[in-house]
Amino acid sequence: MNKSLLIWLFVSLLVGQSCKSSREATAGAADLPNRKTAELVELLKSSDQKCDWTSIKYDVEIKTNKIDDSFKLYVRSRLDSAIWVSATYYAVEVARFLFTPDSVKFMDRRNNQYYVGGYEYITNTFMVDADFWTLQDLIMGNGSAFVDSRDEKLYSSENDGSYKISYFKDSQIRRAMKKDENKGVSDLAVSLVLDPSSFRVETTTILDIEDERSLTVNYSNHKPLCETTHPHTTIFSAESPNEQATVKTSIIKISSGKRVNLSFTIPDKYEPLAP
Repeated sequence: MNKSLLIWLFVSLLVGQSCKSSREATAGAADLPNRKTAELVELLKSSDQKCDWTSIKYDVEIKTNKIDDSFKLYVRSRLDSAIWVSATYYAVEVARFLFTPDSVKFMDRRNNQYYVGGYEYITNTFMVDADFWTLQDLIMGNGSAFVDSRDEKLYSSENDGSYKISYFKDSQIRRAMKKDENKGVSDLAVSLVLDPSSFRVETTTILDIEDERSLTVNYSNHKPLCETTHPHTTIFSAESPNEQATVKTSIIKISSGKRVNLSFTIPDKYEPLAP
């Protein structure tokens, strides 16, 4: 079993897409205030975790049709600047990443290979629309990257006692991967479910309508951090007609406010990965 593939699968589940719209949320529950979409968006953004520096150690459990395994993941981040990720298997580092707003660096420790370039490598490899801001928000349990800078109309509603923001999009995700250019691109349906008291994200869902694939991210066990809360348990669930994959991350240790090392040095013997 190639453990580096486990790490790449986890990252592909992390770097999903986002949400938007502009209809009033309806008060389906008697005690849930009626809020306009614009108001919900502002409340969502104001609830974002904004620690300058964060360091997290995770226990990661991954299950697919063929894999049932676990590993440790270390994430260090500087807000809006860099995300450093190290994955270890039985205390041995197997992969390291450094994400910045305009670049991706990756080292495959098992095969002595590396990649340095833009996010198109992840987009083309995993057919997901990867970017720094969405990755940062998925790790922090934030929502700003999901509602900012989008042309789609945002819709809001009440969903089982929670608020929901959603949108529909003609996907640009796999344009480069399409062999039949006449086939066009897939439609996506994307939604965020918000806690009605904290306006933190409870669930993110992305549905690829054409290919019948979906990604659902559930956040729970929130604990105080940097004037808001941080989810200590996150479950990523990916489904397609032929496959299912679940990744559960549980925080072992988390700290904030202290500068951390984001070193990334590629050994001379490593060979570049083909773009």
